[in-house]
Amino acid sequence: MELSADPGRKIASKHMARRARPNGQQLFSRYPFYAVQEHQRKQLAEAIDQEDSEVIRTGDVDALAKEFAERFAVEAPRLIEGAISLDVEEARVDVTGDFRFGAFGDEPVHVAGIRAEYYVPYEGDEQLFQCSASTINHSMRPIELRNHELVFTYERPDQDVAATKAEFEQELAQARQSLGWLANDCKTFNASLPAYARDLIAQRRKRLEEMTTQIQGLGVTIRKTATPTPAPARTVPPARRPRKEPSEAEQYDIPLSFAGENRAYVEEVATGLQAAGVKVFYDTFEAANLWGKNLVDHLAEIYANRARYVVMFISKAYVEKAWTTHEREHAQGRALVAKEEYILPARFDDTPVPGMTSTVAFQDLRYTTPQQLVELILSKLRRH
Repeated sequence: MELSADPGRKIASKHMARRARPNGQQLFSRYPFYAVQEHQRKQLAEAIDQEDSEVIRTGDVDALAKEFAERFAVEAPRLIEGAISLDVEEARVDVTGDFRFGAFGDEPVHVAGIRAEYYVPYEGDEQLFQCSASTINHSMRPIELRNHELVFTYERPDQDVAATKAEFEQELAQARQSLGWLANDCKTFNASLPAYARDLIAQRRKRLEEMTTQIQGLGVTIRKTATPTPAPARTVPPARRPRKEPSEAEQYDIPLSFAGENRAYVEEVATGLQAAGVKVFYDTFEAANLWGKNLVDHLAEIYANRARYVVMFISKAYVEKAWTTHEREHAQGRALVAKEEYILPARFDDTPVPGMTSTVAFQDLRYTTPQQLVELILSKLRRH
């Protein structure tokens, strides 16, 4: 009996692809989206309960509701398809059980072939890839999450790279579709948050008013809580040159991204750069400019669009913190499309950074003084 080559090729292809993803995960299936909604609503309610009572008593309800809703809104991850990359290498491919290769025994059989890995960067919360939307595609194969990228791996017992691309495009379309369903659920949930927050604010305001009425009815003098003495204003070291506060459109030579635990070192660097006339973004220098701004949007704009370079001070605390993650992800998004280096890593320790490969050159701050780092940055800017 003569066997057609095409069915065998399909069987082998699927068989090999499954073996090629030992670290793959079944995305969009671990927990339902309503669990995310309940978690965010609970966090929002707790935040309103913990808000200063005078803010609740006297603030504009609609404005407060909008602020809380924006804080606890949920956004689906977004694929950065313009930065997709590919790595292809020769591989010994396991064809055990494939009759085309006479692999009928119990011993593993390997033949010469290829391994192709397609990398798709993304922005957003990795945890949401585990969340099932209201619509689910049950036919999706496991996909690996690695260094803030989706990794699609294919092994073939031949050299047909084009066949891997066809499979990849099909799976990418499925992932894109699932993210679209999730984004729609996020949009619906986010639209419900202002009304939910408004009701909670109104309820707490009512409780505060009732409590005030009862207290006043007691006929007892109310003891006021002492106002804490404000901390003394921080003086500016003489080495810093006076500078105007930047306008909305001002470009910075060097924004500094760091964790508070490393502030002492970073402040010396910031002071040295400012003394040299560098337009440096450092939060202490920007106190007046940052006052009242939506920091989520403002910092995203600075680290993604308004810098020549970003100096990233890497440490264990830096990788773990939410604000530094926000700054890092926007800087990395810019770096993906930059034609030259954009992020300048400076390490306090060897903590891995999501989305940053080990081949990126860095400055080791365990052996570099703040003044030495200032000189290196100045040299980099002059070359720019």
